[in-house]
Amino acid sequence: MTQDRDMNAGDWVSAVSSVVAAVVAIVTLVTVYIGAMQLLSQNRMYRLGLSWRSLGPWQRLCSKWALFFLQRRISTPTVNLKSLVDGQWQPDITFPTGFPKNPKSPRDIEQGQIQAKTTWVNFMQALGIKPEDEDRYEMQDAPELVNGKVPMSWTGKDLVGLCSILGFQSHEGDPSFKNPMPLPAQWSGPLGWLQFRASSNGCVAEFRRRMDLKNQISEELHKYYSENGGDFHKIDMLRSRLWNSINGFALANDRTLFLGGTDRDKRPQDEDDELYATNDDMFRDLTSRDYPDGEIMRKLFGKREKHPKALRREVERNGSNMMRSRPGGDDGDMSGLLDNILQDKEDPANRKEVMRRCPGLLSVTVNGELAYNRGLSVDEKCREYDRKLTLPEDVDHIKYPYNLGNLYMDEELLELMKEALLLHRPDGFYFSPTGLLYMDLRDVYGHIEEQSNRLKQVFPEECIKILRHRGEPKESSLSSGSSVSCFAADDDVCLSFAMELCNGLQNTRKTARACYTVEDMKLIAKAESAVRRLVSRSPGGGEDLIWAILSCRKLSRAVLKKLEKDNNTNFFRDELTIKKQTCGRTILECPALKGCVERDENDDDAKEDDGVFRVPLVSGDKFTGGQIVAAVSVVFITYYWINKKWVTDVTKYDATMPQSVLMC
Repeated sequence: MTQDRDMNAGDWVSAVSSVVAAVVAIVTLVTVYIGAMQLLSQNRMYRLGLSWRSLGPWQRLCSKWALFFLQRRISTPTVNLKSLVDGQWQPDITFPTGFPKNPKSPRDIEQGQIQAKTTWVNFMQALGIKPEDEDRYEMQDAPELVNGKVPMSWTGKDLVGLCSILGFQSHEGDPSFKNPMPLPAQWSGPLGWLQFRASSNGCVAEFRRRMDLKNQISEELHKYYSENGGDFHKIDMLRSRLWNSINGFALANDRTLFLGGTDRDKRPQDEDDELYATNDDMFRDLTSRDYPDGEIMRKLFGKREKHPKALRREVERNGSNMMRSRPGGDDGDMSGLLDNILQDKEDPANRKEVMRRCPGLLSVTVNGELAYNRGLSVDEKCREYDRKLTLPEDVDHIKYPYNLGNLYMDEELLELMKEALLLHRPDGFYFSPTGLLYMDLRDVYGHIEEQSNRLKQVFPEECIKILRHRGEPKESSLSSGSSVSCFAADDDVCLSFAMELCNGLQNTRKTARACYTVEDMKLIAKAESAVRRLVSRSPGGGEDLIWAILSCRKLSRAVLKKLEKDNNTNFFRDELTIKKQTCGRTILECPALKGCVERDENDDDAKEDDGVFRVPLVSGDKFTGGQIVAAVSVVFITYYWINKKWVTDVTKYDATMPQSVLMC
């Protein structure tokens, strides 16, 4: 009986165990089924986001299998701007044309290059960052899909910095440094648009390119420079563009020149920036030198802005009487003309800008924070200047004896400006400065702009034809005993194409409108580098000759007038010499330019003999007429590049946009 009971109990336990095992098996099967369905569902969700059409060449890096090929590991690249600066990355900015079709999809309806569905892929192509450039980015796990796409995570300030070098502009008229960035928002630039919006995942950005334009510069020039242009100047391109976007110039050896704005409030030195002089000292000073009338008035009564109103009215009344007393001065329009002149002088827009050394300026302005966030060094190597607006007659020409347009400065700043301007060259993409920096450069290139506004073409066509058809090498020297060589045949052709490019850009500026392509910008950079090499063959390197064209307003006019007058290339063989006079001034002598200098009685250069030009901060050297024409070409090409700028203002969002941005 006991044995039967034991057998029944054993059967019962066995039956229960079988039932439990069956239940466990069923639960396991259900769990496996649910997991498999989830994996299949997840794979279906990621199928579009991880396809070639979405990720292009980044597909192999963004998607990797894990867990015995049952699960995907999704990652995307992330870019850190400070790392790019430290690594001295030189961006190769291009128009995002897209990628070749996947050969595995022969039925794809799109032809040729295709745009990736995930917009950060196209944005990275515009920056020139490829999957092979592993030192330019880091891979990190991607968050969940956004709109069925794999998003790339950006730090807000890094995205702002890169967008500033790409020339992006805000849709707001005057972005704020303080108020949070409004969403939705849209930025526009030469490459396309960047749209921001709020979502449940945070701030989401999408990039959309512009239409693919046709090159605006002639095919002949594109063909020549693609075969003969070589590489172009790209030294410190990233650092230079980052400083340009915050009112600075990048100098050699990691040095910087920062040109700030004006103070809203008066500084202590604004109250009285002139040393007190006794009557005896002032009498000796006035009798020791031949001062102009305006300088005598300034020394006797101080700056014009401090003159009593009665004195200003008396000066203006006497000036009007003098104008009416001149021969032919009884013309009815003269008094109105004088009133207009006096009114123009009081106009703040016509005031001069005096640049003053201001150490520590970046530490108290938002630009210093912008520089730090971009990985730019702000230390003793950074020279900081602010500016003061003043009337022309109130400029202290003894303390600030030099000027570039309306910018007045001392010799120390002039040396820095010379270095900055000679390093400021076309780099293969649109110039993207701040508004203030662009206006400063417009002051420097003001005399070039005046000529561009007046001329139909920069160089005579006959000169270009003569250079183009020269086939024989020139003599090794201009004359016996001369160390300055003529151009070789290839150099003549190079110069002729640079002159033709100037004429083409001038014709477009005067008679048409053009949105130059990125390839056009690269052609301009190649042309500038090629023709600059012709200037650099002088013993001193040729930089002083380019500086002479920039700093001496009369020189380029005289050269162009000489070419127009003779309409041949005889001037190309003439010799120019830069030398120092006994008084310490440096001059450029070119007897061939006699009679080509425009006279201006208000300009001190008018006192010089024809063919002699005052050029500050240059050393002795010899050049040919052909080299000075090449230098004029360099300056004009650079001017046209500056003129087609995209003024950027998105740097103001550095601290106001979300810290994390997802680009999808």
